[in-house]
Amino acid sequence: MINLIILVLTASAPIHDYALPGEIDPMDPHSGDFLDLNLNNYVQYGLEAYSEENYRLAARYFLAFLTRNILDTNIIYNLACCYALMEEPELAALYLRRAVNAGFSDFGYILEDHDFDIVRNTPPFMELMDQISRIPVGPPEFTGENILFDAKASFQCLLRFPEEFDNSEQAYPLLIGLHGFGDSPESFIRLWGYFESPDFIYACPCAPYPVTINGIFGYSWFRTGADSIETFELDMISAEYVATVVENLKEIYNISDVFLFGFSQGCGLTWLTGLRYPDEFSGLIGFGGRFDTDFIPESVIGNVSGMNAFVANGTMDESVDFTEGAHTVDILEGFGMEVEFKSWNGPHRINRSILLEAQEWMESLI
Repeated sequence: MINLIILVLTASAPIHDYALPGEIDPMDPHSGDFLDLNLNNYVQYGLEAYSEENYRLAARYFLAFLTRNILDTNIIYNLACCYALMEEPELAALYLRRAVNAGFSDFGYILEDHDFDIVRNTPPFMELMDQISRIPVGPPEFTGENILFDAKASFQCLLRFPEEFDNSEQAYPLLIGLHGFGDSPESFIRLWGYFESPDFIYACPCAPYPVTINGIFGYSWFRTGADSIETFELDMISAEYVATVVENLKEIYNISDVFLFGFSQGCGLTWLTGLRYPDEFSGLIGFGGRFDTDFIPESVIGNVSGMNAFVANGTMDESVDFTEGAHTVDILEGFGMEVEFKSWNGPHRINRSILLEAQEWMESLI
């Protein structure tokens, strides 16, 4: 069982919790203190409290997170679930309405979600569901024929280097980090601070397809194909793109071993790229992902016998079922790969202690 740490936020002056311009002094240096708050772990704490049926504590963390992320419809929805499970129908309806107003549109899921069973027949919830049932749901207005085409382009890649880095004197291992769907290299490069005394180059390329999720801009490694380019061909373009990143970095830096590390959607691309170009990598690291046999047909897999892989999945992952992550081990071992599997009690996040184990595993192969 994971112990929850309740964080107490303090500041030398009151932090403005609401966007009330009349109460904000723009000349007060403390008016922007809220920008220094790190709420990245609050979702994880909230999900852990939810799994332990401590819905009041979960709601507290979700609310704290939402003060700086007001468009996260999934967390607003989770908050509504917490109030429903606490048998607070008015609050459950209020936050479910706010989730819908923010963009949550999976109305069929609401009807099937057992979290709302306790309050489903209460007047405030029934009134809300009646209003939701009248919201038109359908495809967006047709804006024109959509085609995709292949073209050469330049993409961003962020790098971090070990202390006392000297490219002229020695060769360094290279770790390529592939972010998840809707994320960015600016976010994924921050994992550098999780490693212990890293003596390798850490590179985070940017996925090629821009996406917007709940009003937040990010990137995707894959997209749906069209008649001009099949989906599989687009997937292979992304795999070739990662291989090109490695090729370019080898031309610039003195590199020894190369490892590929992906999370969520980036994990899927890790398996596709590593198995397509096995000679390029000393090992593959995948967190919070799955191996889809339809997504990665055996026809594109090279000779991976003896190749090393590190697979990690959380038991409370809300995006990728834990059994699918564990099944990845069987698939990779079936190809003759040497696989190490790790798990932790947590949601769809990168667990630092397991990431440190992945670092030790990687360094043992160098």
